[in-house]
Amino acid sequence: MLKSRPRAADAPSSAPSAPPAAGIPPFRSGARRFAGTWAVLGLLLAVSFSLAYGATRPAPDGEAGRGALATAQRLEDLGTRVAASPQLTEALDLVADDLKAIPGLEVERQRASGSHRFHDRAVDYAVENVIARQPGDTADALLVNVHVDSAMEGPGAADDAVNVGAVLQAARQLAGQDRHRTVVYLFNGGEEVGLTGADAFTRHPWAADVRWFLNLEAVGSGGLPILFQAGEDDGRLIELAGDTARPYGSVLGQWLFRAGLINSDTDSRVWRARGWSGLDYALFEDGYRYHTPNDRVVGIGSGSAEAVTDLTVRFASGVTGTGAVDPADRKPAPYYFDVLSRWWVTLDPLLVKSGTLVLLLVLAALTRWAHRAWDLRPGRTAATAAAALLGLPAAVLTGLLVGVAQSLAGPHAWFAHPWLVYLVPLPLTVLGALAPQLLLERRRRRRAPDGARRPSARTALLANTWAVALLGAVTAWLGIGPGYLLWIASVPLMVSIVGLLLLPGRWCAVPPLAGAFVVFVLIAQFARNLFELAVPMMGRLPTAVPMDAAVAVAGVLVAVPLALVLAPFTAYAGRPPRRSGLALVAYAACGLLVVCLAPPYDTAHPKMVSLFQEQTDGGDARIVLEGRDALTPQDLGVVDGIVRDTGLRVRDGGLAARKVPVPEGTVSFATEGTTAPVRITLGANRAELVRVTVTGPGLSVGGRPFEGDEAVVDVVGRFDGHTVTVERSGPVEIRVDQVFLQTGEDAEKALAALPDWTVGHARTLVTHTYVDPRS
Repeated sequence: MLKSRPRAADAPSSAPSAPPAAGIPPFRSGARRFAGTWAVLGLLLAVSFSLAYGATRPAPDGEAGRGALATAQRLEDLGTRVAASPQLTEALDLVADDLKAIPGLEVERQRASGSHRFHDRAVDYAVENVIARQPGDTADALLVNVHVDSAMEGPGAADDAVNVGAVLQAARQLAGQDRHRTVVYLFNGGEEVGLTGADAFTRHPWAADVRWFLNLEAVGSGGLPILFQAGEDDGRLIELAGDTARPYGSVLGQWLFRAGLINSDTDSRVWRARGWSGLDYALFEDGYRYHTPNDRVVGIGSGSAEAVTDLTVRFASGVTGTGAVDPADRKPAPYYFDVLSRWWVTLDPLLVKSGTLVLLLVLAALTRWAHRAWDLRPGRTAATAAAALLGLPAAVLTGLLVGVAQSLAGPHAWFAHPWLVYLVPLPLTVLGALAPQLLLERRRRRRAPDGARRPSARTALLANTWAVALLGAVTAWLGIGPGYLLWIASVPLMVSIVGLLLLPGRWCAVPPLAGAFVVFVLIAQFARNLFELAVPMMGRLPTAVPMDAAVAVAGVLVAVPLALVLAPFTAYAGRPPRRSGLALVAYAACGLLVVCLAPPYDTAHPKMVSLFQEQTDGGDARIVLEGRDALTPQDLGVVDGIVRDTGLRVRDGGLAARKVPVPEGTVSFATEGTTAPVRITLGANRAELVRVTVTGPGLSVGGRPFEGDEAVVDVVGRFDGHTVTVERSGPVEIRVDQVFLQTGEDAEKALAALPDWTVGHARTLVTHTYVDPRS
């Protein structure tokens, strides 16, 4: 039997015989203990975040990377490459010529038309692709996809020209290797307009042999390409991703993507519907350039082009080489993540579910052992664990409050200053997650008979390990991707408990500190990836209210696991110095003051402003300015500045402008009755996009109904004219918008007058409307 000793929770803080409550050696006074503990933790956190930001930097570009950047520059020089535009045709010519110079490749030009449903709209298209094939010993093929077209907003150097250059470099390298399976390269001419190039490829004869795909995308312009999405049964390919030189990815991105929190889509949607297995990779750092005129080669991060080339070569070699993936070898997608882009971890979901239950059983045995060895009260441990679990709603509430306060003090400041996320909402949210435990221990101190008792760090360690393990088990069984931080963190925490039980004296400090450091590294990398993606993307969501609260609440994913790891050290550090509450209030006030003084945009993190010159039937033209967030150009004084600098007049909420002659097509409407199909016919035109919006009851196109009372049909590349037929069950209203990149002198003057903390683009919209006379 273990001999009993005085309860750690009841031992006076001045008792010389009381051992350290956790693994950190004692200090001579409470103040020194408090300061020393947090100095050590601060150092560990600083090292962890430094590793997360530094260890994942790509190596400098070599010959292949420089070649890829040169191709991207040639594509950028052509300008905006909208689907079916002359600029895109020239770009596809350039790609085809490069492919034809690679020995062993079969090159074809695909011109196709069709119609398919994309989310909430139908797309009628005519598109052009360049496709190359390197035949192998077997027909089963890997598809490597990049898109040559760009969004209307810019030249698309990172999205996706640099990936085009990287795949050309990879094709040259793979051409010299022995092939065991076929590789098909798709240089897609219609990704940005409803995934039309991907849909067209499915009609090409080579598509029949495709079993796997590698899709290379961008939502930023630098860093390593990150694996952000895989199919539900693509586990074998995800494991293969770990064989690349710099494995990089996280189930976090996949979870955010599938939850609809990333406002984007990729060509893989089309191919997964056909049963193909595949992975989506993307450059994601510096998302401020994504879909803007600033997406240029000069902004692409060093080493990114080389990293994409290397990824493509290694992944293709793994899929198609000896011992490659079998088409029938389908495994459930595992939890996956990298550690500092050096190690790749994949864990089967079923194994994780059963493993979390085993961890709970092991933790129960450890708790029984620790309670007897340390003479702790089970009730205190359970109460502390309950307080730790309450930290989750407390963190959410804190994030909401801090976010609202930020939006009142200085909305959107985090967009131009991402470090503010780490300075203001994250530490306060961590404190909010710790608050239930701190309040519980304060209550215990007040109820102590002699008023001199301090909380037990060992109780806090046990309790928070239980909270981490329970939350991890719940997230694992619910399939919540970011929960991997929790059930992984429970392992080093349990090792810390064993270390405290077995190691003597000062050596018992090693397991808690080592375990905390391991978890800090995982949390730091998780936080980096989360905020690197979320801040630019959430900063350009078209919402009516500022996204400050949403960004702060997103930090809960980081704050809660961080608080659960910090809680035992907080207990060990003991009572904070006097007036710490005032210090906290002063810190929050100073943080909000910085938020208030920090501008929401700057030249490196500009506000995107879209100028639409609207031209309607028989009406005057006007230029309407729109922003991509809650702070409108009107509220920010942008419109007033343009009026002052250009002399343009304000009209109907916009700027008066002279009409621009654009190659629009005539629009006619035909119907035989209120419930008969209505036909909208568009004549010959050169519009980059035609959008037909029909409002009314019972709408369907091509036999496919639309939900609600609105049907949207996009027409792309149908320059010779096109007819859209819409079935309906009652009167309708129809609006036809023809979109042109061509603009007039007034729009160009307005663009030139934009402040330097904005980036803008202009379009001309010609609108025709039709109201059913029987409505």
